[in-house]
Amino acid sequence: MGEIRKEEVQELLGSGISDEQFEEALGCARRKQQYIYSRGAEPAALQRRYLVKLTEEYVRSNALSRFTVSLCRTLSDMEKEHQFNEHGALSDDHILADSAL
Repeated sequence: MGEIRKEEVQELLGSGISDEQFEEALGCARRKQQYIYSRGAEPAALQRRYLVKLTEEYVRSNALSRFTVSLCRTLSDMEKEHQFNEHGALSDDHILADSAL
């Protein structure tokens, strides 16, 4: 099986990716491809084009995960900033979980 190139994945994505994104996704894709094959899949699971597609999927998945974590951190920081008014007391518009009541 030949090596895949970052440009092949970028073509499927329709955008550029960093070397780090490519290498991380490729490592995950290779492990998944081997796992699928080890579970009794047809030899087609080892095809080069399948590895390219798996790599593309992992680039997307990893990007979504990073975006979600970043968004959650931002929202958490915003909630912390607005939880207290200028006198240090809880504001009227904060959210408390049931366990905090």
